[in-house]
Amino acid sequence: MDNRTVTLLGILLTLFGLLLSGCLSPVTLTRAVIAYDDAITESQSKQLLVNIARAQHHQPIHFTGVSNVAATFDFRFTAGATPALTGDASRTILPVIGGSVAENPTISIAPIEGEEFTQRLLTPFQEAKLTLLLRQGIDIDLLLRLMAKEVRMSHGDGAVAYRNNPSDKTGYETFRRVVLHLSAIQDHNSLYAEPINVERSWTIPAESVTAEGFKALEQEYQVSYHAKDKTFTLRKQVEGGTLITNYDPNLLSRDERARLQHENEQGLPHDVTFDIRPGHYGG
Repeated sequence: MDNRTVTLLGILLTLFGLLLSGCLSPVTLTRAVIAYDDAITESQSKQLLVNIARAQHHQPIHFTGVSNVAATFDFRFTAGATPALTGDASRTILPVIGGSVAENPTISIAPIEGEEFTQRLLTPFQEAKLTLLLRQGIDIDLLLRLMAKEVRMSHGDGAVAYRNNPSDKTGYETFRRVVLHLSAIQDHNSLYAEPINVERSWTIPAESVTAEGFKALEQEYQVSYHAKDKTFTLRKQVEGGTLITNYDPNLLSRDERARLQHENEQGLPHDVTFDIRPGHYGG
């Protein structure tokens, strides 16, 4: 085999090596990123499940997080040609191809702790988070069993609380019936979870408002002037608490929305109001 053939074969082997390494790098990188993400997600899910069990048995809750993942990849490819070592075949040039891939991950694992984490852990869920999860189609039965402490039902002589605690057999049975009933309404696509939009109004003396202040008020409020008592009435639509119903809450009158918002304000800051009415599905 002449020198020209050997040179051509070397060039072809080099090009093949570059193409092969170029194809392997993205594939390996993609698989590694997905594998690390799956491992971290699975770890977080298992930790959450374990901590739910710890909380059920009144044991300390503890989380460990992966704060950083850094991985380096070393791709090596070698290509060459060598003559055969025996007989007449020594005139034949044989390709020599080799390669290796090395991965060196560095994973930082640290316990999640501190004052900020403790506050987040002890703070009740906000209404907006429950509403967001419901809008994503997550079963309300599952959400309330995980997030709700109790359900309070109003009666003529007051409200009765039914706790989300299996040790309270009577209360827990009622709690489960309520959330399963809400789940059935949700399965029928008849469950609404929306904030109550109410109209707030304020009355202020006309002499206390300057020309510049009046222009600013018009941008934020609906302003009406009363010449008889020389006052301005300011009105504005305000988003109230979350209301979960078996009917469209937009059909409520202004007075009904104000009444429901007033009842909602009588509860704790993170309470969610339910209003299931007869005449609609599940009522």
